[in-house]
Amino acid sequence: MSDHYLEFTHSAFGRQLAALMGLPAPPRLRRATGGYDDQPLATRAVLVGGSEQAQMAEAMLGALSGMGADLYLAPDHCGLAPVKAAAASRGEALKGEPLGERFSPHALVFDASGIDSVPALRSLYEFLQPRIARLPAHGRVLLLSRAPSSLSEVGPHTASMALRGFIRSLAKEIGRKGSTANLVEVATGGEPAVAGALRFLLTEHAAFITGQTLGIGVPDAVPTHWGQSLFGRRALVTGAARGIGAAIAQTLAREGAQVIGVDRPQEEGALGESMSRVGGRGLALDVTAADAAERIVSECGPLDVVVHNAGVTRDKMLRNMAPHLWDTVLDINLGAIIRINERLLADGLAEGARMVCISSIGGIAGNAGQTNYATTKAGVIGYAEALAPEMARRGGAINAVAPGFIETAMTAAMPVMPREIGRRLSALAQGGLPADIAEAVTFLASGLSAGINGQTLRVCGQNFVGA
Repeated sequence: MSDHYLEFTHSAFGRQLAALMGLPAPPRLRRATGGYDDQPLATRAVLVGGSEQAQMAEAMLGALSGMGADLYLAPDHCGLAPVKAAAASRGEALKGEPLGERFSPHALVFDASGIDSVPALRSLYEFLQPRIARLPAHGRVLLLSRAPSSLSEVGPHTASMALRGFIRSLAKEIGRKGSTANLVEVATGGEPAVAGALRFLLTEHAAFITGQTLGIGVPDAVPTHWGQSLFGRRALVTGAARGIGAAIAQTLAREGAQVIGVDRPQEEGALGESMSRVGGRGLALDVTAADAAERIVSECGPLDVVVHNAGVTRDKMLRNMAPHLWDTVLDINLGAIIRINERLLADGLAEGARMVCISSIGGIAGNAGQTNYATTKAGVIGYAEALAPEMARRGGAINAVAPGFIETAMTAAMPVMPREIGRRLSALAQGGLPADIAEAVTFLASGLSAGINGQTLRVCGQNFVGA
C-alpha cells in the first residue's frame, strides 16, 4: 500500500504546507536497485577518524578502500596517528579533509575502539560534532568498537556501553534526512569480517536500518568476492507465496541462490507465481503438519540457507483469547521452527549452513492484544541465541531479523489512524518495505555476515517502540 502522506509531502504544495505547519516530512529513502557489486562506494567520499588508541584502523581502511571509497582523513584529531600509521602500513593514500562547508562526504566512519574512559569519549564528539550538520541526505555514520562483553576492565566496558546510547540518539537526530547511524562491535580477531558488514550498512541495502548495534565475532572464513555471494546455494524460504516471504525469495535469487519456497497448500497458486519469478520451485505444505520436516529433508536435499518466515497473528486481549488462538500462533510461529530444525540438524543441512528466523519488534517491546504473538517472537530471539553455539560448531550461523512497521497486506488492513501512527513512530518517519526485510535476511544468509551469530537485527527504521 502506498504511503500517501509521504507522497504528499514530496509534492510542491505538500512540501510548503508541511513546512508552514511544522509537520514531519518523511524522506524518500534510497534503496538498492540491484545486487552487491565490488565497489559500491566508487566516487563517494568517506571521512575517516579514530580514537587516540584506535585498534581497527587498518581493517576500517581496508574495507572502505575495497569498496572503492574516496578516503579523506580528518586533520588535527586525536586519532590522526593510528589512522595515518594504518594507511602507511597498507600503502593507502588518504586525502586531507577540504576546508569549508561545501565538503559533505557520503559517510563518516570512526574507529572508536580503544576508548577506555569518560574523557576519551570526547574524541567522538570532536570528530562528529563539527561535521554532522554537513552530512548529506541519505548519508551514513558508522562507528567501530569492541563489544562490552569482551572488555573486562571497568573503564573500557563502560565507555563501550556508552557508545550504544550515543548511536541511538544520533540516529534520531539525522533520520529525518534519510541518513542512518549504526554501531559495529568487533571481537578481537574479528577484523577480517568488518568488510562485509560495512558493505551492507554503508550502502542502500540497509536503507531502513538505523540506531542499531551489530556484533561481529571471529569468522571461520570471509568472502573472496562480493557479487552473487549465494551462487549455487540452495535456500529454503517458508511463507514464500507473497509479501515478505516472496521478497526474501526474490532477493536471495538475485544473489544467485536456488530458492525453494514453502507455503500452505491453499496458497499453491500464489506460491507457483512467486517461484516462477525467481526461477525457483514451490513446495506446498503446512509447516505445522506432522510430516513437514521429513518432507523438507526428502524433497529439498541438503540446504545451505534456511529462512523461517512463515507466521500468523491472532490478536485478542488475553482475557478474551480462546485456547485455539493461543495454540495456533505458538505452533506456527515457534513450534514449527523448532521441529523442522531438529530434523534439519540431523542430516538436512549442508556444511556451513546459515539460518535466519523472522522475529518482530513486538517480541522486544510487546503489544497489547498480542501476548501469543509476542511470546513467539521473543522465543525466536532466544532460540537463535541458544542454537548459535551448535551452528558455529558446524561452521554455520543462526540469526534473527525483527521487522518493525512494514507495508504489507496486514498493515494495509489496519484502521487509518493506527496505521499512520505506526508509520511515523520511527527515526525515519515511515514504514519499511518487504524489500528491506529481504535485504537484511540476504545479508545474514550470505558470507557478508561472517562472524555474526546468535544475534537479532532490527529492521524498523529505529522504531521508537522498544528502541
